[in-house]
Amino acid sequence: MKVDVVALQEAQLAGGALAVPGYQTAAVTRRARGRRGQGSFRGGDVAILVRNGLNFQTIRESPLQPQDDTTEWCAIRVILSAPRPTTQLRHHLDIYNVYRPPIRTSATDERVDFFSLEAFPTLDNVIIMGDVNGHHPAWDVHCYNPDEVGRRVYDWVSEKDWQVLNTGASTRSGYGEEAQHSTPDVALAHSNLARRCTWQAGTDLGSDHLPQVITAAISGSRPRRIRKERWAFHKADWAGFAAACEVAAGAMSGEDSVERLATAFSGAISGASGKYIPRGARADPQPWALDEELVRAVAERRAARTAVQVDPSPENQALWKEKKRRAADAEVEARQRSFRKFASTELNRPAALGRVTKLLRKMEGAVMDACPGQAVSGDRGQLVAEDRSKAEAFVRTYASVSRHTRHRKRDRAVKANLKRAHADPCICEGQRSDACRPFSRQEMLDQMRKMKNKKAPGMDGVCTEHLRHLGPLAQEVMLRLFNLSWRSAEVPSVWRRAVIIPIPKAGKDPQDVTSYRPISLTSHIAKLMERMVSARVTHLLDRDNVIPAEQVGFRRGRSAEENLGRLIQEVQDGWNLPAPKGRPSDGKTAARFVLTAYDFSRAYDVIDHQMLRLKMLHRLPRCYATWIFHFLRDRRACAEVNGVRSSSRPFRAGLPQGSVLAPTLFTLWSADLVEELRKVDGTSIYMYADDTATLSSGATIAQAKVRAQRAADVMAAWARKWKMRLAGSKTQVLVLSQRHEDARDIVLRVDGTAVKGTRHLHLLGVTFDRLLHFGEHCSRLRRKVKPRVAQLRKLTARSWGLQEPQLRTVANGYVRGALEYAAAAWLPAASESHVELLEREMRATARVVTGCPISTPRDPLMAEAGMVPVRARREALAVRLTATAASQRTDDPLREVAARTAPRRLRTTTGWRDVGREALTRLGLQETPVEERLHITLPPWSDCSGVAIRLDVGAAISREARDEVRRAAVEEHLATLPDQATWIWSDGSAEGGVASGGSGALITLPSGEERTTRTPAGAVCSSTRAELVAMRAALEEVQQLEDATSATPLVLCTDSQAALATLATGAGEQRTTLGAEI
Repeated sequence: MKVDVVALQEAQLAGGALAVPGYQTAAVTRRARGRRGQGSFRGGDVAILVRNGLNFQTIRESPLQPQDDTTEWCAIRVILSAPRPTTQLRHHLDIYNVYRPPIRTSATDERVDFFSLEAFPTLDNVIIMGDVNGHHPAWDVHCYNPDEVGRRVYDWVSEKDWQVLNTGASTRSGYGEEAQHSTPDVALAHSNLARRCTWQAGTDLGSDHLPQVITAAISGSRPRRIRKERWAFHKADWAGFAAACEVAAGAMSGEDSVERLATAFSGAISGASGKYIPRGARADPQPWALDEELVRAVAERRAARTAVQVDPSPENQALWKEKKRRAADAEVEARQRSFRKFASTELNRPAALGRVTKLLRKMEGAVMDACPGQAVSGDRGQLVAEDRSKAEAFVRTYASVSRHTRHRKRDRAVKANLKRAHADPCICEGQRSDACRPFSRQEMLDQMRKMKNKKAPGMDGVCTEHLRHLGPLAQEVMLRLFNLSWRSAEVPSVWRRAVIIPIPKAGKDPQDVTSYRPISLTSHIAKLMERMVSARVTHLLDRDNVIPAEQVGFRRGRSAEENLGRLIQEVQDGWNLPAPKGRPSDGKTAARFVLTAYDFSRAYDVIDHQMLRLKMLHRLPRCYATWIFHFLRDRRACAEVNGVRSSSRPFRAGLPQGSVLAPTLFTLWSADLVEELRKVDGTSIYMYADDTATLSSGATIAQAKVRAQRAADVMAAWARKWKMRLAGSKTQVLVLSQRHEDARDIVLRVDGTAVKGTRHLHLLGVTFDRLLHFGEHCSRLRRKVKPRVAQLRKLTARSWGLQEPQLRTVANGYVRGALEYAAAAWLPAASESHVELLEREMRATARVVTGCPISTPRDPLMAEAGMVPVRARREALAVRLTATAASQRTDDPLREVAARTAPRRLRTTTGWRDVGREALTRLGLQETPVEERLHITLPPWSDCSGVAIRLDVGAAISREARDEVRRAAVEEHLATLPDQATWIWSDGSAEGGVASGGSGALITLPSGEERTTRTPAGAVCSSTRAELVAMRAALEEVQQLEDATSATPLVLCTDSQAALATLATGAGEQRTTLGAEI
């Protein structure tokens, strides 16, 4: 029997989530109180599950009396789709699930029974069911004298023209010698509905209660099975696919229309995929409830219960209780066997780390289970349940946010400025040279390597896996499509179309249409084009130093940790200035600070395209601004719910969600905001994408407040100028001062909204307090990781579960990763008592990894687990941030802060700079130079077509193979290389892989002459860097002998896979000066 709706009473969820395969958890109500006012909450809990494919709405208006604090209830509205509404039948069915616990008048039970049906709805489309613990002959044939609750229920039914659906069969069998059959469970419905309903007691499910099975004959569609089909790439015939694409590509050689070529190209890929790549939905997992031992035990239990119902003799009672206990034990054992087998086999695979983390997050409750049938409140206020209607509601909501906002005065000014900017030619003067040149095949392949597999396709159905397996001719057609679009600034329409998938946010109301995060699926071919354009744009912005150093979001090699570290160190430096002996002096005596964290409302969704075009014309070549502008214009999207798509709607403003170009464009868009804020005296700026914070200092709190207000006014004026909106209600203000009096009555006005100072401020994932002790932040972290440790403990035991190496890896990422987020900035400043909170969680994690008891001493425990204590990590993280600051540009604010030598007046104030310096001094590395980062990369269009890097020499040979086997594989490959060549054999190493690096190379010229190079690689360096130093020195030596080697190829052989892999990413992707020079 397939049940559409399941109503549970006494679910006893014990705080855990309720998940049943094939069903949606529609409503859950926890128990309100125990027998005593301060007693424990044992038992109870009601829930309703709805079969997948049915649409429903959770009913939230309580039908109970205000004083009733004992009855538990939940209700849903099952929404039935009918093509033609009629007046006789409503097209929804309301189901109320009720549990009234037994209330006994005694000294141990302080509850009062206020249960009543008076406030329940009486319409003819309502069913009320549940366990009311009331008895009446109307539904209990074993009852001759109704109790008080039974009389109340029956009187209400008679008065409202309702009927009892029960046939009188018992639904409960008691235990013991005086066991009786009874019916405390009842189902009620209006007379009109009752005529279309049948009732029966279901089969035994292991409880002393039998389930009520109600069949209602109502109009509407049956639940449909939702199965999303995917490409089965692991079963693909890639040779046949590539051959079919090559044939189709040959017919596109003469096509010169961008739109037609894009359509033909994606069509060719789709056609070949249909022939050579299977497609289907995943099979449903085998449920553990089909375990053979469990099935046998359940059958025996049901037979024993049937015997009790026929003859309730003591022998049959004892047999039933024994079989019931045995079935319950078999159920627990089957569930454990299934989970333990899954944890011991599936989760211990090396490639299963991501799967383990997803499982842990789901067990933790951080990921919300999707309810595909949940009705949502549409953008027009009405409730919608049909998939098409929900999709329309979502797309209307998202499109309304990204609408073009008209402002005549500003639009006229922008139009005039655009006209003047268009008068200037592009830097290439129409020749498409230098940065505006056509894309090369190497650029395309370099960016394709960065694209990830297993990503959902856009409207064209093409995935990254398809593009990776194209043949050379198909790749040439794709490159011609890209260059044709680049030259003509014409963007195919399919590249500007998206499918939006709404994903529910954890902890949000699932009925609210704004509680869903839109995930846009766009064309992977377009994403590849975006990547190539984005790489060039990023290079140009870095080369011209367009993006200010205060902006660290979406920038290569930068992180939020750097801005947080700079902020904390600047505050500590201000506090450590001399205390004022008379009148405070700005910059000479101890400073006070006002930290303000701003929030833009829908920052990415409201960007005006014409204004962005104007900014691009001022910062980028005209060819780039033109193509990007046409890429953003006329964008349309539809929403998809349960496989059903809405109509397409235009998105006339904003940056496309999921776009590769969007982050880079936003940093360009907001660059002038930093320039405006720099004009405010005594104010430092910290930006990570759209998260903007200002730190205003002053000799007095009044001066700091005045500067903070000026910064707020500048923010508001900039936002109005560029049609952005500041969310004053989400803006935070915090006073950072050693004097608690300074934090009183601090109020700023942000775009007309009064913002009061708070005790804590949350910025970039870190919670700040007035004294920078980070007590609240450490407490939050502990509350965050404590359930993670508990869930991790459930995945392992002595004889099953995750093995120790896998556990250690998961723990370092899942627990330590959360504790150490941006820790280099705040951990050195945290007080010892607060750090101890984190140490406790790390020790608990170490006990999970090792299985050691709680009595194990701390140091041996952490050593056995292979995990470093938090206090020890504090120094390592501080040194890392110190080195990161030293590797920045000389004018970078983080490097300036790190290079300061500030007085230290306050002993309790310790920052990462002092901790890092002390650690380096103790190691004797205080004078060791730090290699500066490569701030301007090589141009992505650099021609490296003459360079081939092979990483697969002897790839089929394992490390455990005999030396002669490995040597034979290498010699076989070397035999394919030219004899007449300049040969370089390079090598490099470092002691322990970290220190005293050295390198050398043997160079054999075509003439047979041999030369050698020996080069130190650094006192502190990695073995990979030593290998790269050896390569660079050898290449420099060969470059000096250009006359002797220019006519022959050059072959460089090394045993460093890491060094070659670094170089294989391409010239424009090198992150170090050393890699770029090679």
